[in-house]
Amino acid sequence: MFIKAIKINHTLLLVIIFLLFVSSFLLCYTYQAKNKEEFPTSAQVEEIKLPIIMYHGILKDTSRSGKYVVTPNTLKQDLEYISSKGYTTITMKNLIGYAYDDEPLPQKPIIITFDDGDYNNYGYAVPILKELNMKAVFSIVGEYTDRYSKTGETNLNYSYMRWEDIKNAMEEGIIEFQNHSYALHSNTKGRNGSMKKIGESLEEYQKMLTSDLMKLQNEFKENTNYVPNTYTYPFGAISKESINIIKEIGFKASLSCSSGVNIITKDKNCLYLLKRNNRASGISREKFFEKLLDI
Repeated sequence: MFIKAIKINHTLLLVIIFLLFVSSFLLCYTYQAKNKEEFPTSAQVEEIKLPIIMYHGILKDTSRSGKYVVTPNTLKQDLEYISSKGYTTITMKNLIGYAYDDEPLPQKPIIITFDDGDYNNYGYAVPILKELNMKAVFSIVGEYTDRYSKTGETNLNYSYMRWEDIKNAMEEGIIEFQNHSYALHSNTKGRNGSMKKIGESLEEYQKMLTSDLMKLQNEFKENTNYVPNTYTYPFGAISKESINIIKEIGFKASLSCSSGVNIITKDKNCLYLLKRNNRASGISREKFFEKLLDI
């Protein structure tokens, strides 16, 4: 009888231990789940809204302001406005890291881009970004950079960033550079930007596009020991055949000029033809950003 009682107590003890273990596990799980709800990260969200803003020239002379030129003051106030709404600037590397390697993104990410590589971006935008500790993506045209690297001109009104300017900007740690083609930022000889010509064979087009983009990729490597991961289409002119070509070259993303807010998922294909919104002069800050930001 005594032995039987011991066996019963031993069984009861095991049951109690098991129940205590289950209760502890459930409490821990509930606590973690509650904290995840209170402090969600981008990794928990299946879809992330990503606005991308596109700037070009930055000049103080208001008579030059227009569709593709804003003043340094406009840029600074735009960036302060974005920050005040809880947005954090990221780079293409950050975005690619999220889709490819599950690297975390801030709660409200945004990308600020500057096209063409105007020297005034270096003269005005870089100091403003540095002051506000915000990141940006600069897409340069290779032939422009080569031309002004040779002449050494540094005129805010018309010249373009030289390789030494690009290296200096990269050292700030807040500027990321991307490929805007070597010599396709034009609309001549039957070709609009990097689009396929009418009557041009796929083989001819692939050879042309690969040659141009790789020329700038190689120059980046030679001059900065860095290779861009994103192709920025000149004028937003796109041929569907280009998508596979730039993938084969090694670009993990591309930027278009179509307007709208991007929906980012873990599908890597969503990184191509990303929408951007051109910031023109003559429109109020609130009006421009009202459909782009979650305010």
